Amino acid sequence: MPKRRLPPLKALPAFEEAARLLSFSAAARELNLTHGAISRQMKSLETHLGVRLFRRLGRRLELTEAGTAFLPAARSALDGLEASAARLSAASRQGPLVIACLPTFMMRWLIPRLYDFNARHPSVEVRLSASSEPVDFARQGVDVAIRIGAPPWPDGIEAHAFMNEEIGPVCSPALPKNVKIDLRSHPRLHTETRPDAWADWWARSGAVAIDASREQRFEHFYFLLEAAAAGLGVAVAPRPLVRDDLKQGRLVAPVRFREEWPAILSSASGGTGAGRQGADIPSLDREGGTRSFVAGRPRQKQFG
Repeated sequence: MPKRRLPPLKALPAFEEAARLLSFSAAARELNLTHGAISRQMKSLETHLGVRLFRRLGRRLELTEAGTAFLPAARSALDGLEASAARLSAASRQGPLVIACLPTFMMRWLIPRLYDFNARHPSVEVRLSASSEPVDFARQGVDVAIRIGAPPWPDGIEAHAFMNEEIGPVCSPALPKNVKIDLRSHPRLHTETRPDAWADWWARSGAVAIDASREQRFEHFYFLLEAAAAGLGVAVAPRPLVRDDLKQGRLVAPVRFREEWPAILSSASGGTGAGRQGADIPSLDREGGTRSFVAGRPRQKQFG
């Protein structure tokens, strides 16, 4: 087999960062190196390739045509090495079950059910990661991601129905009894994360446009639910996130919930964290309307 004529691999991360930031100084800060080290690595790489990768235009730095052409290959090589290293590292250990989910779902639904889960499965260590961003299973070591959505999913995603999301108005039991008669007579509470919740619910209920003069907005969904429980107004919320509050009497549902929003799905990528199979990840909830978490083989990187 002929000897490979590879470029200096040590220079590839420096080239990727310099090309992304268009600055040797910024790349040096990103990689915890000196400006001189980045310059030397770029010179070594350009000498090996026999082309200029960057050009200076006054104080600015830009990629040459050769640099632009070489960048995708450099990134692909680094991504492949990183993914392979992550798979090998995960396969060499039996780690915790890492679950990534929306912060409010974690606080309102998942964490309250962990005590029972731990009692039934003491050998399974669960680690939770609060995130609403796309999940990179390989880089983040995540086994299961819980998101709200509907198919079609990106190629390589193993998605399994977890529960259906029913939504409806909820409020404090201390509010006047006419809440059920005319929801529009009470202040409506909104959250920045679901700004169209009320409009969608009214539309699907066949109601006319509502007066927006008596409204209050909150940055986070958790604050919204606490405001509703405190009697500040009426909020539209998914039943899974208020089910315990309804049972305990902290909140009441003046009208029925509607199954209008997408299902909450569990997407799994085994082998990046604990490397568990579906049979090793039993359900966190014994009540109706849920299914087990299912972990599969790692098939792709991101799931939003």
